[in-house]
Amino acid sequence: MLTGSQPRPFSREDRAAEPSRLHEGRPSAPSPAAAERFTGFLEEYLTFLRQHRGLSPATLYFHRRWGARFLQHLGGQLPGGDLRRLTPPVVDSFVLPLAPTVGRGTQVQMLQVVRGILRHLYRTGRIAQDLAPLVHGPRRYALATLPSTLGPTEVRRLLDGVDRSSARGRRDYAVLLLLATYGLRAGEVARLRLDDIDWRAALLRIQRTKVGGDLCLPLTPAAGNALLAYLRAGRPSSPHREVFVRHDAPHTAFRNSSAIYQIVRHAFDRIGLAAPHRGPHVLRHARATALVRQGCSLKVVGDLLGHRHPDSTLPYTKLAVEDLREVALEAPEFVP
Repeated sequence: MLTGSQPRPFSREDRAAEPSRLHEGRPSAPSPAAAERFTGFLEEYLTFLRQHRGLSPATLYFHRRWGARFLQHLGGQLPGGDLRRLTPPVVDSFVLPLAPTVGRGTQVQMLQVVRGILRHLYRTGRIAQDLAPLVHGPRRYALATLPSTLGPTEVRRLLDGVDRSSARGRRDYAVLLLLATYGLRAGEVARLRLDDIDWRAALLRIQRTKVGGDLCLPLTPAAGNALLAYLRAGRPSSPHREVFVRHDAPHTAFRNSSAIYQIVRHAFDRIGLAAPHRGPHVLRHARATALVRQGCSLKVVGDLLGHRHPDSTLPYTKLAVEDLREVALEAPEFVP
């Protein structure tokens, strides 16, 4: 975090000014009155984001997650939860210990939430100075990193490793096949409902969790057969309309996308496949990369993945670099 009229890193003298507020470890618990006040503020802020910014439930989730942690920190650092005492070092004491413990993407996410809350505090008159411009995150360069992905052979191994003779295996196979075929997000699979499958028209309606709206996709024979096998001889009897439910009683729908993450991780463990990332997004990246290599336009790939901006699809072109080399023109030999 940077502060001052001319942005600069905090010095030791700055941090020594409030030693009690910059201690290591967890902040002290806020008073009950402060905790209730901050809880009400968080709900107000989330309502603002939902109604005025139009943020999706998936985006609101991380605003709630990091917002609750930040406000709990403020409740423990500010006497009586008095926001008039909020200063840059207090914000710094939340950001600095956390930054080294999370990845770059999570840092950006966390700081985005902190800035948003500070702007809302200033906008609603709770603090006298807008501290949001003083919060600076790590630099991120476009196309500087590659998405984690799998090759077609590894995806096939992942699918073939599922024991489809069991009810749970038929469910897991259907989940993995949907992820691998359509590049869906974990939340989109978890929220899939029985009414979203049009068997007569062979269509699958996907409720987009991040960008909102619905997307109709053709129900491929392989995906249709996997879903039928699960629904006929795998899915426990349940009053819930979600396609995928828990196999352990009570047979409720998945509460969130964490169950999809567990299914994918278990699939990796079964075949002993080592990968830096082992979540559902790896299959999403694999599908996008395969489509780019097959010659699909970025517009088609972006529409399938639900990208709002074409730049979000560009990283997958870097994964197809070997294909680009095959069509590259040979440079003439330089003769001095």
